[in-house]
This record gives sequence, structure tokens and C-alpha cells, in this order.
Amino acid sequence: MLCPYCKGEVPDDAKKCMNCGEWIDPAYRKPQKEEQGFFSAVAETAISILFWVFILIIAVVAAYAFLDYNGLIS
Repeated sequence: MLCPYCKGEVPDDAKKCMNCGEWIDPAYRKPQKEEQGFFSAVAETAISILFWVFILIIAVVAAYAFLDYNGLIS
């Protein structure tokens, strides 16, 4: 049998190619990660931005509370 990736000769019962190291048996191959569409990439970016904005707001509120508690803000 020929390896579908490197076209090297491998035994018929081989699960992995001894020439290139690719898995021949599909049961052993890792599933391919699906490509993201435009909208899922935009949604992921928006969620990331919202997360960092939320963290920034918490930091500003904490800094204001700290300064107010210590009497540094009039």
C-alpha cells in the first residue's frame, strides 16, 4: 500500500507511515479544527474586547475607591 501523504511504501496493516510519520488509519488522526467563519471570529474578538473593558472598569473603580478611602480625592 502507498502512504496517501508521502506516497512511500507501507505494509497493508500499517496504522502510521514509517517514512513521514503521518497516521494512515483515520481512527488515530486528530480531528481537524474547523475554520472559523467571519462572524464567529468577530464574535470572539468582541467578547475578548468586552472582557478587557470589564477588567479595566473594575481596576478604575478599585483605584477610585482606594484613593477616596485614603482621602486623596476631595
